[in-house]
Amino acid sequence: MKRTQHYRMKNQLWRRAFVAILVVIVLCVCSLYVIQYKPMTLNSEPKAVKHTTKPASEGIIKNLNQNVLLKNNNLADSFNTQLKDSGFIGTALIVQHNHVILQQGFGYADKKENRLNDAQSLYQIASIQKGFTATLIMKQIHAGKLQLNTLLSQYYPNIPDADKVTIKEMLTMTSGLTEKMDANVFTTEAENVAFDAEHTTVLNSSNWSYQAINYRLLSGILMKITHKSYSDLFNETFNKKYHLNVLDYKDFVVDPHRTIGYKNADYSQLASEKPLSYAFETGTGNMAMSAGNLYTFYRLLTDHVILNEELLNMMWQHPVTSNYAGGMYHYDESSIGHGFKLGFEPTVILTKNGQDAVILMSNENARDKSWKPLAKHLFAQMTAIKIIK
Repeated sequence: MKRTQHYRMKNQLWRRAFVAILVVIVLCVCSLYVIQYKPMTLNSEPKAVKHTTKPASEGIIKNLNQNVLLKNNNLADSFNTQLKDSGFIGTALIVQHNHVILQQGFGYADKKENRLNDAQSLYQIASIQKGFTATLIMKQIHAGKLQLNTLLSQYYPNIPDADKVTIKEMLTMTSGLTEKMDANVFTTEAENVAFDAEHTTVLNSSNWSYQAINYRLLSGILMKITHKSYSDLFNETFNKKYHLNVLDYKDFVVDPHRTIGYKNADYSQLASEKPLSYAFETGTGNMAMSAGNLYTFYRLLTDHVILNEELLNMMWQHPVTSNYAGGMYHYDESSIGHGFKLGFEPTVILTKNGQDAVILMSNENARDKSWKPLAKHLFAQMTAIKIIK
């Protein structure tokens, strides 16, 4: 009896030992699998997770370059009437709650040729281009080539106070820099910016001041970092990758959808066309596009497609002394982009998520007149958001 019990105990011990050994073997095999197929060290970064949630803009930006006047929509009808009564010339795009309710052309794209403005008409975007330049800068920050506190002296050491000016201060135009003169001959974008750098000086005040030199120098920094022309970098990013169909001046003037800039509402005075003036605006105002594609650009930003949320917040974070940052003016509930250029005036007003927007792209810019108040008025009617400035 005792011998039987002894054998039973011995068999149980062997079973337990076998099970323990088996568990150890399984754990070792699993560990080897993880090490071989899913390497991860303290210094490595996890692979990006593919989000299955589609961007909110995906549906709205597919067919934006089409004329739209939403039927049975009182607001669309009202806006259409107000735009006509105001004498607006250009293309208006109105987005309410993530739906285009109106996209219409008003007046002539080319009066001489009797060609009317429509959803496909192309307009100079003037200073709104600074938002594109800021986006290119943020992409270099994401790539680890720049930081917001990188000093201007790293790229342009001969500019006065360059050792005190940061990338962030140029993005917000709080650098205290200005330009003494423009060149009278254009060769290349890089040489143009080099001339600007040689003629940059310091303002008497360190307060916020809207000075295009900030973004021309940012364009120069982009060219130094990437070893590409600004135009090539711009085209690779916004046209080849995001299909925004932005045209520089030489392509704009021969495009069948281009608009002619006028100085008055009766089309009797054409705005002067100065190729040299556009050439000097490297990174600051020499590109053209449609209203729909401009809205697409902003939706790709607000939906964090071009830049992630952290980078976008960094780009649009303005100083306490002004509301300007990254090519726009930012308020609690909205952001505004605006510009003037030789008969053209673009205005963009949108909510923080981009799902409500008023875009007026005009090819008529009369002296002492602006379409910006009309855009603000329409936006306030649609959203009940008042913009003081």
